[in-house]
Amino acid sequence: MTEFLSAHIPTILQLLLFLVMFGMGMTLTIPDFTRVGVAPKAVFTGLVNQIVLVPLIAYGIVLLVPMEPMIAMGLMVCACSPGGAVSNLFSFLSKGDTALSITLTAISSIVTIFTIPLIINFSLDSILGEASKNIQLPLGKTIFNIFKLTALPVFLGMFINYKFPKTAEKSKPAIKWGSIAVIVLALIFMILKLEEIGDSWAFLKACFLSVVLLNIFTLGAGFFSSRILKLPTKQAATISIESGMQNNVLGMTLAMSPGLLNSPEMAATPGVYGVVMSVLAIGVIFMYKRLITKRETE
Repeated sequence: MTEFLSAHIPTILQLLLFLVMFGMGMTLTIPDFTRVGVAPKAVFTGLVNQIVLVPLIAYGIVLLVPMEPMIAMGLMVCACSPGGAVSNLFSFLSKGDTALSITLTAISSIVTIFTIPLIINFSLDSILGEASKNIQLPLGKTIFNIFKLTALPVFLGMFINYKFPKTAEKSKPAIKWGSIAVIVLALIFMILKLEEIGDSWAFLKACFLSVVLLNIFTLGAGFFSSRILKLPTKQAATISIESGMQNNVLGMTLAMSPGLLNSPEMAATPGVYGVVMSVLAIGVIFMYKRLITKRETE
């Protein structure tokens, strides 16, 4: 049984990611994509944080913190994988702007189909140098692979939401909490795969510091950039969460899938990131909930 699971872990991760993105699609509607007209500054700030600032912060950490090249690549893969249904849940629990969170999730899930291969190929050249030629990602093929794993299930989920809105509405709590369960399950599969090539605990320890730094800096960057632009506290908290809560299941799938990066070593970083962000989220939710409640009282 263990051998069977080990041999099919990349396929299982792809299936889990498909299910997560399908579930996320069931929480989305067309207005979630068009809400940019209602709060353009907030949406633009959130997208710039997710798509530009988070990878830049990750690259800065790679340059400043000594780490193995595969761990560094894993950090970049994690940084270009934007948040999903989990970030929407954390925003809701924090009393943030959940509508903004859903809009950012919806738009970034489409935009990053094109940005992910660009960021990863740049990172491969910069971090691995000559060795990157063995795993360079063809742009067109990579865009298609990411599309079928992310955007396609999102559109299918949206279609189910459109055709069966009552069923989709009843499923929302299970979808959000189920996403956290998938993070745990994906981490277990990743550890099993790492055990095949070495000491999984050593991989996890090697990426811990960089993961903690990325999570803290991106949470802070999202909040303070929003406040500098004079966005309300609710929106600043949401953009902070959207910036700091990455889709680690997507990151692990990109790292481990044949036809993409096919590297269990790279998957360790997004795997650990999923655990760290979930633990830190407890404090983040408590902090933002108190802050937003205080602002509302004032």
